[in-house]
Amino acid sequence: MTKAKHPEHELIVVFKKNVPEDQSNEMVTSWNVEFRSGMDSSKGRIYFNSTGEKYILTFNTEEELDAFEMNDYQFLPEIHQIYTPNWDRQKD
Repeated sequence: MTKAKHPEHELIVVFKKNVPEDQSNEMVTSWNVEFRSGMDSSKGRIYFNSTGEKYILTFNTEEELDAFEMNDYQFLPEIHQIYTPNWDRQKD
């Protein structure tokens, strides 16, 4: 079995459970960043079920990622957490 290769400049955005999917999708779209639904599995099933929508953001360069992080999106009231994925850790 070959291990999947993931881009090295990614972040996971996790919304709070009470934020509707259309609202979270609209917010992520407004950030003008490449994204897809999903997350890594390093947090486990309990975390997955106790939070809202999850998105994987992909950046072309470290500079783009750094610029995004300077916007302090993690402090928005709709956001539960933004973190760097750990593709090597399989919790489930």
